[in-house]
Amino acid sequence: MKFMDVQAAGGTLKLAKIARGADYFGVRIPEDRAFSLMDRYLELGGNVIDTARIYGRAEARDASYSNSEPIVGRWLKSRGTRDRVVLITKGAHHVMEDQSQKRVNRACIDSDLETSLRELGVDSVDIYFLHRDDPEKPVSEIMDALDRHVKAGRIRALGASNWTCARIAEANAYARANGKTPFTVSQIQWGVAYVKPGAWPDPTLVSMTPEEYAGYLALGIPVMAFSPQAGGYFSKMISGEPLQPKFAERYDGPENRRRLAALREICARTGASPAAVLLGYITSNRLPGSAVIGCSTLEQLEDSMSACDLTLSEADIAALEQ
Repeated sequence: MKFMDVQAAGGTLKLAKIARGADYFGVRIPEDRAFSLMDRYLELGGNVIDTARIYGRAEARDASYSNSEPIVGRWLKSRGTRDRVVLITKGAHHVMEDQSQKRVNRACIDSDLETSLRELGVDSVDIYFLHRDDPEKPVSEIMDALDRHVKAGRIRALGASNWTCARIAEANAYARANGKTPFTVSQIQWGVAYVKPGAWPDPTLVSMTPEEYAGYLALGIPVMAFSPQAGGYFSKMISGEPLQPKFAERYDGPENRRRLAALREICARTGASPAAVLLGYITSNRLPGSAVIGCSTLEQLEDSMSACDLTLSEADIAALEQ
């Protein structure tokens, strides 16, 4: 397994470059299967569990389903694994039913963090991400609100999810000038796939672009990539399985057809699966990155974790970006 460093209060966190996402725990993935997936993920060398206050909030289909954070919390307690994982959660997401209602403020941060700690059954988390930004809110208010929790020992490191590089740079400049805790990791959508403009139903999602990429290299902070496998677009194109209409609309086009050809060639040459190569694009990148996976079966997990030790060359990376 490859690892990346995230600076934290009191030291450095070592994050596996493949992180176990918990988005669908309690929605598409029942608790017993979630436990099995996290067990196997640790057995295969992983150490990052990535959840959020809003994960698993869809209506449960039966009594075996619950929210993501409580499931992760029960797993941590039953397995005694808290000291073996880098525990991540997120808060201050906009109101789900109305994205115009922002929640990036001290009251919502305090409330969400308190609830997350209770649901997870822990006193602190290793990384706490703001799940969204509110560009109209001064960074001073946001960083002051977060810093209190770091100083109190409830958070070890701060992350920004779906923030632009420019806003992270602004926030960190304020933090460093005023003795506050800066952001030391980001989480955005990043992967081989070209995403058509406006294809995401949520306009507050931030995707990697050439400009953002250059900004991260300048900032010097690592990036956790969500949706690195493009909803199975490439794998299904190779296997001949039908695409869901939303993924066809989001991804299918000349840019990704070119990248599909490069992916086929790399898979044939290396013997790696499409899923592994797509993750290898993140884990082998010169920009330090970790890929967040949300697979729902053990078979898919095993396939994704086969990327643990895969290293793509600079030429491979370039071919996947053509």
